[in-house]
Amino acid sequence: MGAMQNNGNPKGTKKSKRGSVKNKDRLAAFGSSAPGGSADWNFCHSELLQAVVVEITKRGGAVVFGLSRDLGAHSCTLMLDDNRKTLWFNGDANLDNELGAVIDMLEALD
Repeated sequence: MGAMQNNGNPKGTKKSKRGSVKNKDRLAAFGSSAPGGSADWNFCHSELLQAVVVEITKRGGAVVFGLSRDLGAHSCTLMLDDNRKTLWFNGDANLDNELGAVIDMLEALD
């Protein structure tokens, strides 16, 4: 492999092109907003968010809350040992109810 690698391109064809530099278009994607649902992490009861954090961290895990780029779904990623699972909730979901189900599941791990 080393000998062929150092001899250049034997057939005289072009090497593969590098990626495009359409950074303006890529950055514009951050500014676009699609209509989202009525759910919002901001309006969840803080006690439920805290309970999820407490339940997963007392088992040595971690949690990440997020929102899809199109603003159409909310995520809750649970990490414990070698497992990582992301739960997705629709944009119009009742996030308090969804967090309640997550808490129940975590408490059942005992």
